[in-house]
Amino acid sequence: MFTLDNTECSTKITIISSNKFEIWLKKQSQYLKNWCSSCNFKGQTKKIILVPYEDGRLMQVLVGEGENCDLSGLSNFSKESKGNYYLETKYSNSLEDDFYIAWLWGSYSYDKSPKSSKSLLYVNSKVNLINYEIIHKATSFARDLINEPANILTPINLKKKIFENAQFKNCKLNFITSNELKKSYPLTYEVGKASINSPLALEISNTKINKNDNPIVIIGKGVTFDTGGLNLKPGNSMRYMKKDMGGAAIAIALFLIIKNFLKKTKIKLIIPVAENSISSNAMRPGDILTASNNKTIEITNTDAEGRLLLADALTRTKELNPKLIIDFATLTGAARAALGEDLPAYYTNNNQLAKKIDSTNYSNSIWRMPLHNLYINKMKSDVADIVNASSDGMAGSITAALFLQEFLPNKKIDWIHIDTYAWSSSFLNTKGGNLQGLFAMMEFIKKNYN
Repeated sequence: MFTLDNTECSTKITIISSNKFEIWLKKQSQYLKNWCSSCNFKGQTKKIILVPYEDGRLMQVLVGEGENCDLSGLSNFSKESKGNYYLETKYSNSLEDDFYIAWLWGSYSYDKSPKSSKSLLYVNSKVNLINYEIIHKATSFARDLINEPANILTPINLKKKIFENAQFKNCKLNFITSNELKKSYPLTYEVGKASINSPLALEISNTKINKNDNPIVIIGKGVTFDTGGLNLKPGNSMRYMKKDMGGAAIAIALFLIIKNFLKKTKIKLIIPVAENSISSNAMRPGDILTASNNKTIEITNTDAEGRLLLADALTRTKELNPKLIIDFATLTGAARAALGEDLPAYYTNNNQLAKKIDSTNYSNSIWRMPLHNLYINKMKSDVADIVNASSDGMAGSITAALFLQEFLPNKKIDWIHIDTYAWSSSFLNTKGGNLQGLFAMMEFIKKNYN
């Protein structure tokens, strides 16, 4: 993946933005100018040119990033290449971290068959080598989880994969099932009780957490498959519902990364896990459920189940008194209709947090939406404290966020909710499990909580 050894056999990869191409070209040999002309290379997005020596050996690789810092070409080259390489980035507009993320992203494969050889990219320090390998391992594990079929990644198998993964070495691992789950995560139990694959909850921390430690709490929605319940999804909408635990996967990746960067910060990971299925004892529209904080919820739509899992987890944070809560969830189609597959919506109850998020280098990869409090009226119930989904179908992502806000143990706790898709057919030209929101939150936490 990465190496500290920049040998004489290493080949240079030059990343060129289309708006810096002419500047780069003026400094090149006539041979290279002619080669670019014959290949019609001008730094276009995804364009890859292999430049040979006169004897046919590879001299260097030119990768275009277009005008918008699109490193899909580098990601594609990482996927297909063999050998050792190093980067020249003087004529690129992308961030340094993005080159290495694009490289590791492209080299990922859900196909676990061993490759005959792998490409290595030079990094200039041991610290960077370690950091990028941490990110590589965490993101690969998270993408594997999303890409796993639901008949393999059942709730108990998700637990096993986490507990057996070496990245969780020295962490405090706990899981909750059966009668204790009914008590501590009653909504998760109700969502998952219709499945033969029993629901559970995972609680993991990087170290022992005491009463006054004020940890960062990371929460992920872990619905391993979502039929929609009795409000059954149509076939097309159900096709990729194995990814409905994508919020959990992103939360896991963030936990694994920041626990290595924040040595003194205590971090808690909470993953409620269930399969939303159909049987004679399935949750029904009109049912009234009671959360562990005694708030009652009228079920208006069984396909709005993910917020019930998150409500359990948010309520659970009361005993932790966290300094920050971040939750990730594949929560609403409304967010996708508004922002598309690659741009997650985020909500926060603190404008200062929003300013800090928007000042990160990844502010253009995540978009703030309003917690418009007047829309809480859409969530009123005649027979309970709140409904789980509004009936008019408008502002669906906002009303989902407002529902979650009702389960914060303290409205003044800093809270960020990310409504993500966890799947992509376009990010760095790859299809499958994606981790939208991860890198923005990673940089935000590193900048503000180290």
